[in-house]
Amino acid sequence: MMEQVEIPAATPVPNMPGGRVLSNEVRASLEAVRVAQVAARQRARQQTMRTRIWVAAALAAGGLVAVAMGPRIAARRHARPQAATPAAAVQISPERTAPAMASPATETAVAPATVVAPPTVVAPAAVIAPAPAVAPVAAQTKAADVVGAVEGCDTQLIRRAPWRLSAQACARAFTADPTNAALALAIAHAEHAHGSVAQAADWANRALALDPKSAEAYLLIARAEVASGRHEEARTAYRRYLELAPRGWHKTEARAALKAGAR
Repeated sequence: MMEQVEIPAATPVPNMPGGRVLSNEVRASLEAVRVAQVAARQRARQQTMRTRIWVAAALAAGGLVAVAMGPRIAARRHARPQAATPAAAVQISPERTAPAMASPATETAVAPATVVAPPTVVAPAAVIAPAPAVAPVAAQTKAADVVGAVEGCDTQLIRRAPWRLSAQACARAFTADPTNAALALAIAHAEHAHGSVAQAADWANRALALDPKSAEAYLLIARAEVASGRHEEARTAYRRYLELAPRGWHKTEARAALKAGAR
């Protein structure tokens, strides 16, 4: 619908110089021009206001999308393979070794200037300087071995794609870090994804021994109990899962099992 513009009351139009009086047709034309100008200004203000509202709404929508997608993007970046870490460590070690190897040369060059006691200057450099260069290399080599063992056992895959976990790789990683409950739970998920329900329950119990608040471990134990026909024990495990994770990923499965048992 066309906008109804309120036309103000007609104002008297001054007469032309020289005492000439404008005719009614000229006065009406001038009044129509003035009314059109007022209506154009009002339409311009309304269009400007609409544009500002649309821009503000677009910025707000963009901000909401950024807030919603931010955690997912951060999780994907964190889940990238860390195989490049050993290479970085190997590149750092020569840089640390270079200053350590340069220090004996520097002290040896200073020694001839000190004529009184050359041996006391050279001997400490020969004993102390190599030690800081060798220790970091050994530590970095050990760290590289641990990273290599973790390959194939990314704990981020427990919820997204547990079938991609390797039970053997996770077991090697757990051997290097036997107090890591997340690795024990990853082994349990890997065994369950590949059909080894009993082994999955064993590793789930081991994960609970390291972290009693691991809700996913109770879920795997409940599934193993259902497969073995021990439905009462399964309901106990499902109930414990809901206590620890009432809004967890598998809440529907646990609630359905408890509801079926109550009938």
